[in-house]
Amino acid sequence: MENKEIQEEMFRAMFRLKHLNMSGMLKDISIGEYKILEMCSGCPAFDDGEDGASVSGMAAQMRVSAPAVSRLLKGMEGKDYIVRQVDAKDRRNTRVFITETGRAKQEECCEIFQNYTKRVFGRMGEDNMLQLLNLFNQMLGVMEDELKKTEKGDRIC
Repeated sequence: MENKEIQEEMFRAMFRLKHLNMSGMLKDISIGEYKILEMCSGCPAFDDGEDGASVSGMAAQMRVSAPAVSRLLKGMEGKDYIVRQVDAKDRRNTRVFITETGRAKQEECCEIFQNYTKRVFGRMGEDNMLQLLNLFNQMLGVMEDELKKTEKGDRIC
């Protein structure tokens, strides 16, 4: 296969991976909502009076705007997955806490994804998965390095 053909095939595969519709496996929750539950699940519970997850922090992790996260949170409050509270230390900020209903949904989704991954890994085989992971991480390292060069003014085009 020619170098250009390999490049095109790689980008086609990356496009397919990015556009896998994982939300079809979930019931009554979007992938974005699931990501928020995942981010909140490691935070201390609301009842403890501890810090929850910040809206701005979630937006940064998800690479979306804070208003986009706020829209998701509004729907999640209606489903009783999360509660929002004004930050006691800085009233300009909002903290987000997972509820028991949200924790149950997060655990259900996590189990669905674990079972899916287990089936995929089973079909691929451990050796193939380890080789793929190794090569993928190696490629990502090179790609990140090349992007840094480009960001520093080493423009090709």
